[in-house]
Amino acid sequence: MRQIPINQAKSIIKQLLKVKRQQKISLLTNKKDRSLTIIVNDGEVTVKEQGYVNDTNTYSNESTAKHELTRAFKREFPRSHQLYISYG
Repeated sequence: MRQIPINQAKSIIKQLLKVKRQQKISLLTNKKDRSLTIIVNDGEVTVKEQGYVNDTNTYSNESTAKHELTRAFKREFPRSHQLYISYG
C-alpha cells in the first residue's frame, strides 16, 4: 500500500472505469477509518463504501457509475489530501 495525492487517485479512477477486464482498487484515508473499494468486471462497476456510509452498489452504465463514484469520493474523503491505494 502506498500513499498518493488525491488528484492522482481521481485520475486512476477515471482510467479504471474505461477498463473492461476485472480489476479491483481500494482507497483508504490516512487513519484507515474510511475506504472506497472499486471493482470493475466486464463493464460492471461495484462500489463499496465503508466509513461515513456503509453501502455496496453495482452499476452497469459507465456514466452512472462515474457520477455515483464521484459523489461517493466526495462523501468519504471530504478533507483528504493524501490517500492510501491498494491494487487487488
